[in-house]
Amino acid sequence: MINRQTFWQLARFGVIGVLAALTHYAIAILLTNHGIAAGWANLVAFVTAFWVSYFGHRYFSFDAGDLSHQQTLPRFILVAVIGFIFNETLLLLMLRFTTISIDIGLPFIIILTAAMTFILSRQFAFDTTDSDKRAPR
Repeated sequence: MINRQTFWQLARFGVIGVLAALTHYAIAILLTNHGIAAGWANLVAFVTAFWVSYFGHRYFSFDAGDLSHQQTLPRFILVAVIGFIFNETLLLLMLRFTTISIDIGLPFIIILTAAMTFILSRQFAFDTTDSDKRAPR
């Protein structure tokens, strides 16, 4: 069972995740509809959504605004890359070694990736438990 604080932190994490996903989707569709190649459109959309995710999690999900960007940004980039590799690896393994279709399996992979990303973000990228990490005011 999770405590009330963790529950609401997880809920805020979910809200930011949905906003980042919608940002990614909207920009990718907008750019491809204006003639930008899908690969480039997806890259621009991912980078834009990354910033929505970073600032949303930094200030809303984890209340880590008083930690320095020099500490949190590199860590969050690492978390995002790990999350992408984890997601992509699970997807490729599922498609290669099972008969599970992508429309059935992908939601589970996304949930597993989100759970892992939440834990890494909370315990590593935006860890606010050590007062020595906080930037001076």
